Amino acid sequence: MGLIKIEVNVAEIRKEISKKIRHRTKIFEDITKDIRVAVGGAISEIMNGEMTLFLGEADQVENSRNGYESKDYALKGIGTIRLKIPVDRKRKFESAIIPKGEKIDPRIKEELAVLHLAGISKRTMEMISKRIFGVDISRQTVSNSLALIEDKALSWLERPLTEKYWALYIDGTNFKIQRRGSVEKEIALVVLGVDENNRKSILAIEPGTKENKDSWDAVFSGLVSRGLDVNAVRIGIMDGLPGLENSFKERFTKAVTARCWVHALKNALNKCPERLREAFQLLASRVMYAVSEDSARKAFQELKIAMQADAQRAVYILEKDLESLLVHYRFERSFWIPLKTTNPIERINKEFKRRAKSMETMGETTRDILLAFTALRLEMNWRKMPINSKSLEKIPGLKDKFNPIEEAVQTLLN
Repeated sequence: MGLIKIEVNVAEIRKEISKKIRHRTKIFEDITKDIRVAVGGAISEIMNGEMTLFLGEADQVENSRNGYESKDYALKGIGTIRLKIPVDRKRKFESAIIPKGEKIDPRIKEELAVLHLAGISKRTMEMISKRIFGVDISRQTVSNSLALIEDKALSWLERPLTEKYWALYIDGTNFKIQRRGSVEKEIALVVLGVDENNRKSILAIEPGTKENKDSWDAVFSGLVSRGLDVNAVRIGIMDGLPGLENSFKERFTKAVTARCWVHALKNALNKCPERLREAFQLLASRVMYAVSEDSARKAFQELKIAMQADAQRAVYILEKDLESLLVHYRFERSFWIPLKTTNPIERINKEFKRRAKSMETMGETTRDILLAFTALRLEMNWRKMPINSKSLEKIPGLKDKFNPIEEAVQTLLN
């Protein structure tokens, strides 16, 4: 009985391992290539099985196989794979796994829609798609990807309102939209609601005219038709837009109106002489941040006396709306600050502008999808933070566990 002699050259083994480590990128490329070949083969075999089942159907007795067609297909996480698609003589077979005409995994299209809505331009996506997805993707494909969430995005903007909302933030805002080389201003009427858990939610973003009472009547009618309980609304926070307050009072008879301090103070300062603006703002701030309603009224009288006739028009701007500016004192102290301003609506405008910058052009449908996505993303944040919370940062572990973009996308997709 003979013996097998095995010799191991440790030095040679170390040399080979060191070589592989120095060229580890090449190793990954080789492994990825092998995976693509294996995956392509596996999917081709599944389609072969589909063909067998297809030809076994009663109406395909006279049909038979007629070879294969090759096709490149972009698969998420894998890259471009080569498929062998079986063909029948009558050309009747169509795979349910890889539909005819489809060249990109629908999951990649979802990723394209997410990245585009999150702020990456079609041009940039086209340039980096090969590195990210392993396949070249055109700008048109990026645009088409938005169709995956179009219906659900538009439906979300018109969703039924099943919660009760005790406070409404109401304002008109301007969105700048890029349209084939030009920038156009579009007006939107925005309503945010605060529910029984004190979370903000975007209830309406409608086109219209800020100064037109009929436009606001249409917005409020739309909210009611979607299920908004008018009797639950206790307060509406708004700017002094013409027609808005009257329209609100006619619809929400049990609610009070609050003026936005930011708008009121800005308007007052515009009427104040330059030399008195610093003093006026200081005295007005004492009214705005007073510790009680009585203190606020006392602070306003001090402002009025200090300014006298020198800033009479500026004082009048605050005085004519003083009751609405102080109405927040009727609510719990923790709500005083959030009920003083319509700033949450400005947050929508700011976020929308930031995301719209990356889009070379934007049609009406794309605008609405982007509005829905932006609104949802903000709302996901708001759901984690009641309006009377001092800071989102105080919620333990929130940063690690919460991804508002991912949650917004999943809401639209699912």
